[in-house]
Amino acid sequence: MSKDEHAAVEEIAEDQEQPTAALAEEQVDESEDADDTSEDYEEEVFGDIDPAAEEESPEDEEEQLSEAETVALIEALIFANGNLVSLSRLKEVSGLKSSQITDAIETIEMKFEHEESGIELVTVGSKYQFRTKGLYSTYIRQLNASKPRKLSRAALETLAIIAYRQPIVKSDVEKIRGVDASPTLKTLLDKRLIKIVGHQASVGQPALYGTTDEFLNIFGMQSLKELPSLRDVKDFENEPGEPGQEEGQEEVSESEQAEASNEDELSEQEEDKSEVANS
Repeated sequence: MSKDEHAAVEEIAEDQEQPTAALAEEQVDESEDADDTSEDYEEEVFGDIDPAAEEESPEDEEEQLSEAETVALIEALIFANGNLVSLSRLKEVSGLKSSQITDAIETIEMKFEHEESGIELVTVGSKYQFRTKGLYSTYIRQLNASKPRKLSRAALETLAIIAYRQPIVKSDVEKIRGVDASPTLKTLLDKRLIKIVGHQASVGQPALYGTTDEFLNIFGMQSLKELPSLRDVKDFENEPGEPGQEEGQEEVSESEQAEASNEDELSEQEEDKSEVANS
């Protein structure tokens, strides 16, 4: 191949490479423009994101509460709840640790114990509630005199049996009392003094009854350990009553006493049945 022909071939090759290089440069420019557009869009939509701000959470803010603020928070939660509130519920709402809550509760207890206050913080079965102090119970009863909460003798007897023998099935309650306990149990369940705690592993799997926190609350106990022993109850029953009867007052025979007791029992049972019918 001559020199002239070789030069012509090189010129043709250069002419073909120039459009290819220009096209490649254009593609690079378009890619850079697309990246810039994407960054501008993200900045416009999401704004400047501070990584430190993402790490912050309400829990971090709550952990920064001072000791006094923690006590005030737990005091406010227990007061606002009104009824008994558990440690787990306080932990769930406040986001605080169990140790922080128990320390705050101890501080609140000491605060109201030493202050000249009419209320106190009490513990009932590992739950907490603000109550008025016993010193003012007479006045509180007068305040609530218009809405008494009564239980019939039959209901009290059934409640006592369940409290001492729990868990207990309905048939065992009826063996002790000698009458149908269905209406009375229904009344106690409605008043939330008893609850079904399980079922006996026998034919029919009858329900087992036990007392509730409301029972402890009404009778002013923190646990069932504070119930008087049966020996104490028997000693109380054997104590002599009031002095002899007045002159001219006839003694009531045992048969008349038994008859009157049966009439009272039937009357109370009818009351319980009427309560069930009206509920």
